[in-house]
Amino acid sequence: MNLPRFLLCLLLSTSVFAHGPGKEGAFGGKRVLFIGIDGCRADAVVAAMERGLAPQMKTLSEGENGLLTLKCYAGGELGTPTHQPTVSGPGWTSLLTGVWMDRHGVKDNRFIGGRLQSHSHFMRHIKEVKRKAFCASFADWPPIHDFIADGSRVDGKEFLDVKFTCVPDAKRHFIDNPEKDIEVRDEALKTLRTQNPDAMFVYFGQVDEFGHGAVDSRASFSPDSTLYLNAISHVDSHVGELIRAMRARPKFAEEDWLVLITTDHGGRGNGHGGDSQAERNIWLIAHGSNLPREKLMNEPVPQTALVPMIYAHLGITPKPEWTPEPPKPEPKPAEPTKKP
Repeated sequence: MNLPRFLLCLLLSTSVFAHGPGKEGAFGGKRVLFIGIDGCRADAVVAAMERGLAPQMKTLSEGENGLLTLKCYAGGELGTPTHQPTVSGPGWTSLLTGVWMDRHGVKDNRFIGGRLQSHSHFMRHIKEVKRKAFCASFADWPPIHDFIADGSRVDGKEFLDVKFTCVPDAKRHFIDNPEKDIEVRDEALKTLRTQNPDAMFVYFGQVDEFGHGAVDSRASFSPDSTLYLNAISHVDSHVGELIRAMRARPKFAEEDWLVLITTDHGGRGNGHGGDSQAERNIWLIAHGSNLPREKLMNEPVPQTALVPMIYAHLGITPKPEWTPEPPKPEPKPAEPTKKP
């Protein structure tokens, strides 16, 4: 029997939206949107909000379901084996695995010595618990996928249902990074509108490149740099579009989204990597129905705390093997005995 075209379209559209949105996801409608903004100083975020340059993040951080904490920190614990440089390799690895350098082994942006098989990307563990969960990642810094995600694979098996990478032009000193952020945004919007992600990670790189003076040599990592604040404002507009797309989902009212927005490190001048407050002090915007508000607002928050928050929101109990003890340092060879 041939159905009228309009009726066929109606049936198809109903079937598309019936199977996934709302409470029918892998975690009963609980979902996560994790947004990373590279190299975004905490005091610069505050300055952008105060000057009306980041209205989307400001609104998201307000109200009974939102917060902004400036007690978050990068770089591990000073004077301990967890201490790590405030650069992107260790920073994003800690944010995406939930452990410091003493465990994941990533010391710099080369990723040499990384132990991602034993300390893996949180989305790999989500898929271990719920094989049919939908996980998606979008980034314009390729190591996010080439090293952290791909390094976490077991026997080369992909655990990301969507993995979108676009590559800024290093030969042009990353001057095209703002355009690449738009590509990242558009692909993430497409997934929010047409798929049913249980967990999404969306990375934007232009703020860091402005801080380095790569996009414009007049910019720097500073709340006094208009160009740096404008870069934050550009990314804020992308955040706003993602949030609007999330809220426009067919059964958004039945879904329970945890939104996390943070950075991997701060900076000073045109660089970062050290232990200054400007480099170690970062920030976290969280929005959700059941946030540990008192703890986040009143206690120091390591960047390794975000993965446990994601697990808690999804109702996942971490397995002990997900965070094995760090390897013990090899004993130093004994000093040769000196002759009298």
